[in-house]
Amino acid sequence: MADDPIGSYAPVHSVFPERDRKMPRQEKVYDPSTRKKGGGGSGGSGDKKESFADSSGHEDISDEISILGIPKEEMSKSVYDAINILLEEINFLKSELAKSHGHEAYLEEQVETDLNLHVLRRRTLTAKIIQSVGRVSDENAPYAFIFITIKNAPIAGKEFGRDAYDELIKQAAGALREGVEPGDILGSLRNHDFGIILPGNSVAEAELKAQSLMLSLGGRSLVWKGSTLDIDAGYGITEINAGDSIENILERSSSDQLQRA
Repeated sequence: MADDPIGSYAPVHSVFPERDRKMPRQEKVYDPSTRKKGGGGSGGSGDKKESFADSSGHEDISDEISILGIPKEEMSKSVYDAINILLEEINFLKSELAKSHGHEAYLEEQVETDLNLHVLRRRTLTAKIIQSVGRVSDENAPYAFIFITIKNAPIAGKEFGRDAYDELIKQAAGALREGVEPGDILGSLRNHDFGIILPGNSVAEAELKAQSLMLSLGGRSLVWKGSTLDIDAGYGITEINAGDSIENILERSSSDQLQRA
């Protein structure tokens, strides 16, 4: 056969494989301008349907598409619009669900954190102590607890009023927040006391950390109505043991603080 011309409108000729040359050969012509295949009958492939036969094929690939199981021929404009509205509603609900999860996390944080001092509330701190008791044996690692009291807070409250007392505690909380390390768990206890859980720290390591915190607290002062109030703090340390109770941990650490005083 002579060479076919090459060009954008030149027909493309397909020839059956060499193994089928014993059978009568029929030429098929594909015309890009009409997107249809010329020629008919079966060739060397026997009874198999030709992929470009006039009776098999679709003029547009979208003929094969169904949306949500609805065939294209049943997809009227009203059905299409209804599906779009449904999908938009689903996306909206997903977005609202994500927002609710974020708000839930925010509320949990508000419940756990003292909004004035920006440290854990007493209830949350005690829950963390209970967790630590369980982890001592699970992780086979040391846990220590530091009890800190702001000794001159009651004096400031009596002399200058409740507002001065609160402000002094806030100053102390700020110094403690700056002094703790990632992984340390800082929270408030009753009145002017704080507690710090130190995962993975021995009593000796807790001693060094407590001394560093005392330096931070001692460097803070509060100017109140012309008077300067320094922070006078004390600390006690105890080890958290497997099977410990919160009462025992707090009693041992506060007793240690009193002995140091």
